[in-house]
Amino acid sequence: MADKMKYRSQVVALIGSVACLAFVGGASAQSAERLAEADANGDGNVEWQEMLDMRASIFARLDRNGDGFADADDSPRMGPGKRRFSEALENLNNADADGDGRITKAELLDAPAPMFEAGDTDGDDVLSGEELAALLESASRS
Repeated sequence: MADKMKYRSQVVALIGSVACLAFVGGASAQSAERLAEADANGDGNVEWQEMLDMRASIFARLDRNGDGFADADDSPRMGPGKRRFSEALENLNNADADGDGRITKAELLDAPAPMFEAGDTDGDDVLSGEELAALLESASRS
């Protein structure tokens, strides 16, 4: 029973990671919402460091075996978590700088952030409330 509960909590955490990973890739309303969730201090703005902190948290959840890589070895063996984990790795293809099929924390932190960069219209490394609102509006129209 305890193993079943542990597995379920791992799957729930993994599903949350997959949902959050969307902001690494292309623009969509859902990924813009996930980016807005990076506002850790609740001030209505998303600073570059908050986005990086969110990526670090995502990496920690994906590196299930603690070997320093997010890769197929971290995938659940079966169930919905397996498919979602595969989707997460697919969404992170652009983070795999050396093309080895494994993503390190450094690679994820250094990966392009096209949505953040597109939304940061004044180039101050902060998505203000207004910039976030414009990004959400733009993504919802896409």
